[in-house]
Amino acid sequence: MKKVEIEQILDAIKATKVIEDVESLKHDVELSEQGIDSLDLSNMLLGMEDAFGIEIPDEDIDALLTINDILEYVNGKI
Repeated sequence: MKKVEIEQILDAIKATKVIEDVESLKHDVELSEQGIDSLDLSNMLLGMEDAFGIEIPDEDIDALLTINDILEYVNGKI
């Protein structure tokens, strides 16, 4: 599979309907500082699993703090 691009990550987040304005998310700022709580993050990560056919174990979630972290993680899993 080819490398996942940031737009694909944002599309997957959009599909979860966790946040209205996905484009306003800063890619290098922690999601918790942008109003994303742990439940929202869980829903976003479930969306990543569905969109990219990967599994994100619970022990990996704490390292996924920013959009860039998620992008790098997804690319490492596919």
